[in-house]
Amino acid sequence: MLRNYLTVMIIPQKSGNIIKFEISTLFFKMVLLTLGILSIASTGILVDYFMIKEESRSMKKLENAVMLQKISKQKITNTLANRQTELGDLEIFDRKLRLISGLQGSATRIRYVGGPNGFNEIKNHHTLDSRMLLLKLKKLDLNTKLREISFSQLGSDLQEQKDKLARTPSIVPAAGDISSRYRKRKDPFTGQIRFHRGLDISNRAYTPIYAPADGIVDNVWKEKDLGLFLGIDHGYNIVTRYAHLAKTEVKAGRKVKRGDLIARIGNSGRSTGPHLHYEILISDQYVDPEKYIFWDK
Repeated sequence: MLRNYLTVMIIPQKSGNIIKFEISTLFFKMVLLTLGILSIASTGILVDYFMIKEESRSMKKLENAVMLQKISKQKITNTLANRQTELGDLEIFDRKLRLISGLQGSATRIRYVGGPNGFNEIKNHHTLDSRMLLLKLKKLDLNTKLREISFSQLGSDLQEQKDKLARTPSIVPAAGDISSRYRKRKDPFTGQIRFHRGLDISNRAYTPIYAPADGIVDNVWKEKDLGLFLGIDHGYNIVTRYAHLAKTEVKAGRKVKRGDLIARIGNSGRSTGPHLHYEILISDQYVDPEKYIFWDK
């Protein structure tokens, strides 16, 4: 009967005694099995270790991402609140400025009209908090653009109003005494009652006459009744006329500013003495010049 043993011999490479011993086959198999189990267990432990370590890294990255997202969201929320406050202040300033300048009716009427696509896109790709934040940002962006349009329009309106005020007669064109007003009167030559369509200011001949507003000298001519005559087109359908002049200081086509010297009082034409006959026409209709004069008290 064969013995269930294995003989193990250790032979030196050069010189020395040969070592020889026997081990049980069962023991050898148990050793191999134990080594195999230990190897498999060690491999499993190493794999678990690296997996746990990788998961730990991923969790750390996720935590950092969440933290950064929270910080970014808080910054956006703070920025949004600040911009909403600034926009509210601008809206109040806009209303006050329009009230002061009398341009309340010129406020922009632009409104946002959009379809549901934008909202659905936000709804499908973001959380509820993100959707609300993005919607607020979209609304704020729209309101900011509307306010920019409103201020641009207001600036244009104010510039037009400023230009119109500069071209509206507002000062007495010459020093002197009022000898005849804008109303019915007895004609000094015929004695008939006729409507006097201007304002007569009497003074010495060659008394300076000044432009009551910005404009362009429309024409300079002589007429039988009104004598040497000058007209200024102020734009906005406003025209002023000056009659019975001694001489003019400007020519047709000349741009003038309020207060510029344009002519001198005279006694030309059908006149009873040196005076200025001053007329204002609005849209080709005669108006009372005194309503457009801020008299010096």
